[in-house]
Amino acid sequence: MGKDERTGADEPSVLAGRRPVLELLRAERSAERILVGDHVAASKTVSEIRKRAASMGVPVRTTPKRELDKLAAGLNHQGVIAVTARFRYTPLSDLLKGAAPSLLFLDGLTDPHNLGSLLRSADGAGFSGIVLPARRSVAVTAAVRRVSAGAAEIVPVAREGNLGRAIDEAREAGLWILGLDEDAPQDIWSSDLLEPPVGLVLGAEDRGISPTIRERCDAVVSIPSAGRLSSLNVAVAGAVVMYEIARRRKGRSDTL
Repeated sequence: MGKDERTGADEPSVLAGRRPVLELLRAERSAERILVGDHVAASKTVSEIRKRAASMGVPVRTTPKRELDKLAAGLNHQGVIAVTARFRYTPLSDLLKGAAPSLLFLDGLTDPHNLGSLLRSADGAGFSGIVLPARRSVAVTAAVRRVSAGAAEIVPVAREGNLGRAIDEAREAGLWILGLDEDAPQDIWSSDLLEPPVGLVLGAEDRGISPTIRERCDAVVSIPSAGRLSSLNVAVAGAVVMYEIARRRKGRSDTL
């Protein structure tokens, strides 16, 4: 079975690890079944997994460790695996709801580890969601869900056929669009656009933001660096800016 280009519905996959499985259930995302190793001792986390699965009608099966090892393909599953339903993307219109949304637009990101890490940072920084292009970009795969440590089950992700049009729609909804580029003359500390509603655009690992997407940005900013290396990894850079946006959001709410 293939993948729908518009919704990006992935094939059923395996989610490994106690925390990712627990976050899956906490987010009330469906799973076909939960597998718990026959070697796993009782713990608070495993007990909560069992209780939540039972309340959702998800079967929990005790499984030999060797079968978990085979299913998880060498991953550190910690004795718990969820055979998940297809990942469902969220419509962009849903991400734009609310008084002051903060969205992360990813222009051609290809590394699943970077997307997984950005999902975790987006959750921590209180972002409303992430927007991916449907083509020439990483999708929310089993690897991404694993690296995100449960954040993929919490942070809404939209997958759009045309990222430029998605950015235009976000601007029409009132978001400032801010691109991140290491060579930009203005830095994030001096920019006055890093307050919600805002859309942060990150480019691909190797080429940065594409020219057509850059043209749609209201401003392009950089992260100041006192180091000898030229730039930060895209996932680290994204985290820095998202938390700066979160800091300003909190400062603004504290003064109201």
